[in-house]
Amino acid sequence: MIKPAKAIFLSYASQDAEAAQRICDSLRAAGHEVWFDKGDLRGGDAWDAAIRKQVKECALFVPLISANTEARSEGYFRREWNLAVNRMLDMAEDQSFLLPVVIDDTLETTARVPERFRERQWTRLAGGMAPTEFAKHVMRLLECGTADEPTAVAAAVPIAAVDRGRADDGFWVAVLPFKCAGGNSDLAALAEALAEEIVTGLCRFSYLRVIARSTTSRYAGAAADVRTIGREVGARYAIEGSLRQSGTRLRLAMQLVDTVSGAHLWADSYERRFSPETLFELQDELASRIVSTVADLHGILPRSLSELVRSRPPDELTPYEAVLRSFSYPQRPSPEELVAARAGLEAAVRKAPSYGDAWAMLSFLCVQDYAHGFKLRTDALASGLAAAQRAVEAAPSSHLSFYALAQALFFHKEIRSFRNAVERAVVLNPMDGNSLAFLGEMLVYSGNAERGLELAARAKLLNPSHPGWYWYVDVCNAYQQGDYHGALDFVSRVNLPDHWPMHMFLSAVYGQLGDAAAASKAVRELLRVRPDFAANGRADVEKWWDSGFVARLTDGWRKAGLEMEPVNATTASQ
Repeated sequence: MIKPAKAIFLSYASQDAEAAQRICDSLRAAGHEVWFDKGDLRGGDAWDAAIRKQVKECALFVPLISANTEARSEGYFRREWNLAVNRMLDMAEDQSFLLPVVIDDTLETTARVPERFRERQWTRLAGGMAPTEFAKHVMRLLECGTADEPTAVAAAVPIAAVDRGRADDGFWVAVLPFKCAGGNSDLAALAEALAEEIVTGLCRFSYLRVIARSTTSRYAGAAADVRTIGREVGARYAIEGSLRQSGTRLRLAMQLVDTVSGAHLWADSYERRFSPETLFELQDELASRIVSTVADLHGILPRSLSELVRSRPPDELTPYEAVLRSFSYPQRPSPEELVAARAGLEAAVRKAPSYGDAWAMLSFLCVQDYAHGFKLRTDALASGLAAAQRAVEAAPSSHLSFYALAQALFFHKEIRSFRNAVERAVVLNPMDGNSLAFLGEMLVYSGNAERGLELAARAKLLNPSHPGWYWYVDVCNAYQQGDYHGALDFVSRVNLPDHWPMHMFLSAVYGQLGDAAAASKAVRELLRVRPDFAANGRADVEKWWDSGFVARLTDGWRKAGLEMEPVNATTASQ
C-alpha cells in the first residue's frame, strides 16, 4: 500500500477524463494512492484550495498531454501545471516529481507545455492504456525519489515496452478494424462505427483492459495473422469482424480469438436488413449485443480470464487477477467457490486498498453468502455493505461499484437507496446484461415490477445465450399474478438442475396446479439440492421477498406436500 505521502496527482483536460480514469484505475490496481478529481463542475474557493494543497503535497505529478490540451489556450489544468512547476523551484534538479504522459500522437517538441516539462522523459500511453510496466516504473520513481536524466531513454515507457508490458499482463483485448466487401461507402461507415462502438462498450467494463483503436488502426486492410498482431500490440485476445451485403440484407460475422493459441473462443453471425436510414439503430443494436456477449460476468472473456487464474493460490494473485478469479463464482455458485474467490479478494484489498473492482466483487460475494444461506460468516451482510461503500468511494464511475451497492442495499431493505443505486449502475453501463438481469430481478422482488421486467427483458435481448436464472423474474411475476401455467412455462426454461431456487419454484407451482406427481418429484429434487430447506429455507426466502409473497409460496409448498418449519429469531438473523 502506498501511503498518502506517496500520492500521485493526475492532471488532465476534461475531454480526457476517460483516459485519465484508465490510468487511475491501473495505478490503483497496483496499490498506488491516486488523487484524481472527477467533478464535472470545477470552481469555488474551497475546491481551489483543495487542489493547491494536493499539488503541494503529492509525491508525483502526472500531467496528461493530448490534442485536447493542445487545443485549449486556457483551462484549470494549466493552472495545475503551473502550480507544479512553481513547486519544482524549491526541488533538487533530480527530484522525481514530474512525469509527463502523452495519450495520443502529440509531439513533445511542439507541445504547448511549460518548458520544465521538456526536462523530463515523457511516457506515451495511447488512450490512457497503462500496462503493468508503467505502474512498476511509477513505483521505482516513488521508491528512489530521483528522476533519470532526460536523455535516459530507459526511464521512459516507449511503445515497445508498452507492448511487452501488455504481454506480461496477458489479458489485454484488441478490436481489430472490421473488414467489408465491396465499395459501398455506407457499409464501410458501418464497419468503422461498429468497431469504434465495440471498443467504447468494452471500456465500460472496468475489469477489461482494452487497447486503443489508434494502436490497431494500422492493421486496416492488412492480411497479418491474428497471432502476429497479438504479439505486436500486446493483446491476449482479439475481436475480428467482417461485413457482407446482398441487396438489402447485411451479414456480420464476429469472432473472438486467443492470440496465443490461435483458438476461436467465440464466433457468431448476425443477419439484418440494411439501409443508410437505419445505420445508427443497427450500429447500437449490434454493438450492444456483441459487447454484452463478450464482456459481462457471464460473457466469453470473463469466463476465459477467470479460468486462466482459477487454479492459482489466492496469495499469489495480483489484485487484478483476484478480481478475475472471483468471476468463477457466478459460473459455479457454491460455498466452496465463494470461499476461494473471497480469499483472493481479501488479499487484493489489503495490497490495493483503492482498487474499486476488488471491493465491489468482495461485496458481491459477501452478500451472496447471506442471500443464499451459506452461513460462512455471521457478518456477511454488514461486511458486504461496507465493501460496497468502499467500492463506490474508490471507483464512482464503475458500474460494478453500484451493482454491488444495489445488491447490498436490497438485502438491507433500504429500498429507496437501492433503486437509486440500480439506476446509477444502468446509466454507467447499459450493455451489461448480467447486471441488468439481476438488478431487474431485485426490482421486481421489491415491488417495482414494470421497471424490473423492462431491465430483465433488455438483458435477455443483449445475450440470447444468457444463463437460465434470467427467467426467475418472469417466474416470480407470473406466480405473483396467480398465472401458474405461465410461471411453469417460464421456470421450465431455467434448466439449472443444481440451483435450489428452480426446484423451489417448481414445487410451489406444481402444488398450486394440483399436479401431485410432478410436485412430489420437484420436492425430492429440492431436498436433494437443499436438504435443510424445510428447516431453514423459509428464512432464506424471506430475505428476498415480502411476507405476502412468501405466504403464497408457502401455500404452494404445502399443497406439494412440503411442510415448512417456523422461522425462529436466530435463523432469521442469519
